[in-house]
Amino acid sequence: MKILFLTNLYPPYVRGGAEYLGTQVVEELVRQGHQVAVVTSVPWRSVKKLKPELREEGGVQVYRFYPLNFYHYLTASKLLYPVRFIWQLINLWNPHTSHVIKKIVQQFKPELAISFNLMGLGFNVPRVLAVLKISHIHVLHDVQLLHPSGLFMWGESHRTLPMKIYQAITSWLFAPVKTVVSPSSWLLQEHIRAGLFTKAEQKVLPNPVPPFLALAHTKTTEAPLQLLFVGQFEIHKGVFWLVETIKQELKQRNFVLHLVALGQKPRVTELKALVAEDKRFVIHDIISQTEIDELYQSSHLSIIPSLCYENSPTAITKSLSAGTPVLAVNLGGIPELIIEDKTGWLYSPGDRADFAQKLSWCLKHPAELLQAGLIGSRVFAYRTLEKYASDLVGSNVVEH
Repeated sequence: MKILFLTNLYPPYVRGGAEYLGTQVVEELVRQGHQVAVVTSVPWRSVKKLKPELREEGGVQVYRFYPLNFYHYLTASKLLYPVRFIWQLINLWNPHTSHVIKKIVQQFKPELAISFNLMGLGFNVPRVLAVLKISHIHVLHDVQLLHPSGLFMWGESHRTLPMKIYQAITSWLFAPVKTVVSPSSWLLQEHIRAGLFTKAEQKVLPNPVPPFLALAHTKTTEAPLQLLFVGQFEIHKGVFWLVETIKQELKQRNFVLHLVALGQKPRVTELKALVAEDKRFVIHDIISQTEIDELYQSSHLSIIPSLCYENSPTAITKSLSAGTPVLAVNLGGIPELIIEDKTGWLYSPGDRADFAQKLSWCLKHPAELLQAGLIGSRVFAYRTLEKYASDLVGSNVVEH
């Protein structure tokens, strides 16, 4: 089957887990015999980037172009609000993207389109595909169709009048989507409650898990225990909250917490200053994916301290697959991934005392951590990338 895969970012341009998952899905679809073409954005360098540039990358045709707007998606955090507001208006309906997509469809002639994140390409893509009569599957990863930031912060209302207007617009733009796929029930229900995808086929397909070799049986229970945070060094990911809480609430020193940066790293200096001379923290701001995977395997516990509602964090699925249990905030779709007291533990959002109590217990019970890791690796063994890709384009997805 000829498949057009649309995503705002594609390696080497990444922000987090969604981009890595998209790459893996594309590569697996190619392995399964599909002919795949990727349409993605590239930062501005010259006027030549307005035209799609086609290159073959690992057996995949990749079209890269700069969607005409005030700036590229990856540089949004550096701009003032008025500029970002105008950018968002253009992103709702980007005529340049419409023109490029039509040209690519005429050239590639796909039978199916799959879109991941469209923020930065243009939310008019579903309408363009509908005019071209291309069957369209949209895969949800966050709440970018419900809030322009793509984030629901804990404790904040996301049903304000401006948000309702925004959601009404995105609901109309994405109405032609034939099938919507969500990694979690929570994320799907949030969209349905806001009026999106009410006429589309709605399905829940949990994200695949990489085939890690679980090493829980080889880990020692001797101190110091190895703890792990993998994610963006941003406020909403909770990494600053995590360091502050440990420094304020935890006197134990029988552990080392590895802080691994994903994507851009604008706050590394700030985080290093916060950590200061505390030897319990090790910051990895330059690290390969292979080294990150090794940390997933060798750690005793992964920590997910997000201050925003998470959908299906890749850090959780990777950790459990690698035989490492998880201590995570009880928000969004996270509870769907964890069997409490079996494969991990949940704490109340923003509750420093509850978090410190749970972490302290984990540090005192290393044998229980190893057992939870073994259980987690068995539970997630069936979530293969091969099955995910087949279900995504086939009819075997379990209906919600």
